[in-house]
Amino acid sequence: MEDNVQVLVDRFLLELERRLDFIESYGQLRLDVGIERAYNTLHAVRDSCSSVRDDVLDAGKRRASVLVTTLETIHQDALARKETMEQKVHEGIRLLELTLADFEARAYAMRDAGVRAVAHDIYDEGHRRMHDAKVKAKEVMGEGLEKARRAKDSMKESVEHAVVHALARAKEHGLIKYEDLPEPWRVNPHILKGYRFHEDKLDCILSVFNISNESFNIWSHAIGLVIVLSIAFYFYPTSVNFSMSSKSDIFIAAMFFFAACKCLVCSTMWHTMSSISEQKLMERFACVDYTGISLLVAASIMTTEYTAFYCEPVSRYIYMGTTFLLGAGGVILPWHPTFNRADMAWARVCFYVSLSCTGLIPVFQLIYSRGLFWAIYFYAPIVKSLAVYFTGAVLYAAKIPERWCPGMFDYVGGSHNIWHVAVLGGILFHYMAMQEFFAQAFLRAQTQPQCSVY
Repeated sequence: MEDNVQVLVDRFLLELERRLDFIESYGQLRLDVGIERAYNTLHAVRDSCSSVRDDVLDAGKRRASVLVTTLETIHQDALARKETMEQKVHEGIRLLELTLADFEARAYAMRDAGVRAVAHDIYDEGHRRMHDAKVKAKEVMGEGLEKARRAKDSMKESVEHAVVHALARAKEHGLIKYEDLPEPWRVNPHILKGYRFHEDKLDCILSVFNISNESFNIWSHAIGLVIVLSIAFYFYPTSVNFSMSSKSDIFIAAMFFFAACKCLVCSTMWHTMSSISEQKLMERFACVDYTGISLLVAASIMTTEYTAFYCEPVSRYIYMGTTFLLGAGGVILPWHPTFNRADMAWARVCFYVSLSCTGLIPVFQLIYSRGLFWAIYFYAPIVKSLAVYFTGAVLYAAKIPERWCPGMFDYVGGSHNIWHVAVLGGILFHYMAMQEFFAQAFLRAQTQPQCSVY
């Protein structure tokens, strides 16, 4: 929303310059004190905002702040009821729009009816017009929503124009730079080049066979999928644990393999289709990727809960049921538009870390019922998997190392590449931990005569 406000202010300032030039093209207007104050307000806003150079950091944000400060200095009560900067910007622009519209109407009338007659009207109605403008500026809901809609439509038109430009650049050069991408496609400002951008879905699919800054992300998980499938259908069925497993045990292991494969498939699909020029379709594929991660995290936790309470069905089903519901929430939440924004990287990481932390809740029961050292011994095999996931997640959210050397890690070695390796490594380490968990569970089942997995 902050970006929309900055775009709205910049567009209004461009319009303000053009419309003031139009009004002034009819010569110097003779105004009374009240209407002259409104006229001077327009000039003050234009001059103060124009003093903020484009090369200044956060220039759009500063211009919005200057606009609000200028209006509050001249008309202390006009924006007094507005609490946030966004509300003040919308109401301030509405006030200025009303004033501009009044002067433009008078300028047209001066052209058609003569300067003297219209000047007389301005003298008579100046104070009333200014008062009406202030009253309308204080109406909060209805007109504010309309202004927000107009700003959104303006942003949409800007994105559509940027898409056309990016497609033209991609057709000309093949790969484009970060600065050529439309705003919704800009995720990591430290990856400067090597971006694909296609209008057709088939072109996105065929582009995986060409070198780009997504090649590593696509093929790391495509090859990882083959590795996980080979484990699921060859190495696991030939393991000792498989021969000792019940149908329930095999189902839990199969659930983990399914979630791991789905995560890798969804990731490969997302990075393949991230270059599609249709924004809604691009965002849907991003959501597909996040749902795959949610299922993997939930399934990994459930395998741990299943084996930790192998002989305690009540606790097992309570914990597994809770994790299942949270995992289902993790499948739904990514479809909310805010979740996929570029500035929400830390929020996404925090969500998945929080989901992972639900697996720690059973630890307290295990420590209470079986002792601290037993719990440490049981969870030891999963430390490697958690360490790999955590390290990859932190580097991904912090955009390390590319933030230190922008452009150096465009194709290989960036934070997202590291995250992909971490995900695959976490899956493989969790498989090895799961085998240890089942081995311990089978041993407890043999030593506890009343043990039941049902």
